[in-house]
Amino acid sequence: MITTLPPDRAAVLEPLSRQVHDLHVAHQPQNYLPTPAPSVLRGFLSDWLAQPQVTALVAGDIAAPTGYLIYEEERRAASVLKPAMHHAVLHHICVDAAHRRQGIAAALIAQMRVQCRDAGIERIRVTYAAFNTASARTMAQAGLDPVTIIADGAV
Repeated sequence: MITTLPPDRAAVLEPLSRQVHDLHVAHQPQNYLPTPAPSVLRGFLSDWLAQPQVTALVAGDIAAPTGYLIYEEERRAASVLKPAMHHAVLHHICVDAAHRRQGIAAALIAQMRVQCRDAGIERIRVTYAAFNTASARTMAQAGLDPVTIIADGAV
């Protein structure tokens, strides 16, 4: 079951968020700070989810989710070069290591799509690290294809 997580329950995401962040720190330490103390991470998540444009979805038991997804609604005004856009940015997605390959990530993304359609959102955008082949596979299976490449290197 996929449920929208009330912002005041953000602390339950801390263990899963830690899994995601630890992975990124291990692969790209130049881009990420070490994972903060649990209380600091819980505070960050609570503040983030308190923003009205940010939504968290959880899979499984709301008190101890097996997976989560955080997305943010964004509106961009038209410019002389680009049309106006109403889209959602998928910021975080994680399924607990013990529950992977069971369709949980796909179910989270499917529910995000339902909520986005209901809100009149036209597109979903996501970035993921080049090392993260699991995310690349998940996004491809969800029909989210790369459109922009960001290169990074030292000066």
